[in-house]
Amino acid sequence: MSVARKIEHPGLCPLKAIKNQGDYEAALASMEQVFDETEGPVADYAETLGILIEHYEDTHFPTTEASGTEVLAFLMDQNGLRSKDLADMLGNERAVSEILHGERPLNLNHIKLLATHFNVNPATFV
Repeated sequence: MSVARKIEHPGLCPLKAIKNQGDYEAALASMEQVFDETEGPVADYAETLGILIEHYEDTHFPTTEASGTEVLAFLMDQNGLRSKDLADMLGNERAVSEILHGERPLNLNHIKLLATHFNVNPATFV
């Protein structure tokens, strides 16, 4: 008998390797139902399912570390900003361009100002 049947939660996916997008979506739907459980068989099911989901995500959706300038470029794009919009904050428009092209590093003052401006942790740009 599977753990899903023992815990008496209808509609939960079985605990098995997640091999495709359909399995993954079913696992996420099941996790939504049991995420807040902290004790007993349902909590054990949630923990095991979480491990299976994490393994699938690590394999199929690998992440890479972004540099501070890549994060800055992303935030500028998401907020519809251009170099001239940050010129006063980072010195001038040329300085912003040099930072974005990797010709000049972000300094501590830049990082503090950008973190405040975009309301993110300063470590985002390190």
